[in-house]
Amino acid sequence: MNKEELLRKYAKGQRDLRLTNLAQADLQYVNLVGIDFSQANLTEVNFTGANLGKAVFYRTVVELGNFSQSDLGEADLREANFSQSLFYKASLFKSQLQKANLNQVIAIRAFFRDANLNHAVLTSANLQQANLTNADLRGADLSNANLESAFLVGANLLGASLVDANLERAILTDAIMPDGTIYSDSK
Repeated sequence: MNKEELLRKYAKGQRDLRLTNLAQADLQYVNLVGIDFSQANLTEVNFTGANLGKAVFYRTVVELGNFSQSDLGEADLREANFSQSLFYKASLFKSQLQKANLNQVIAIRAFFRDANLNHAVLTSANLQQANLTNADLRGADLSNANLESAFLVGANLLGASLVDANLERAILTDAIMPDGTIYSDSK
């Protein structure tokens, strides 16, 4: 399927595009709110600036994808493979990312507020200045992740792995730490 066919189907009201192969498609700035890409092959797709709010990417392969400045608010991204994808300044507000593979993603200044990243794999992810306020990161693997200057206010990190993670200048006020303690700014 190509971009024109996809947009034609979407304009006619078709939202179910499960198992579709759109590898390497250029879908910059498209409006695909509520689309279902479950189990699709979206490897190397460019979604820069796209509106993908409430979209479904359940178990989708999107390795090396580009979601820079895209809107994935309230999207279902559970168990999807986003390995080595780019989420620069992307909005993932209230998105469901349980068990998602976000290994080596670049999500500088991304907005994950109230997102569910329960048991997500974020090894070697670059989350500098990312907003993870109130995010559910229980059991997440953040080994070697760069969380420098990230906002983790009220985040739940219970059981998360932070081995060799960079938390320099991260704001952890009221975060639940991996051992269950509540982080306090007071000395």
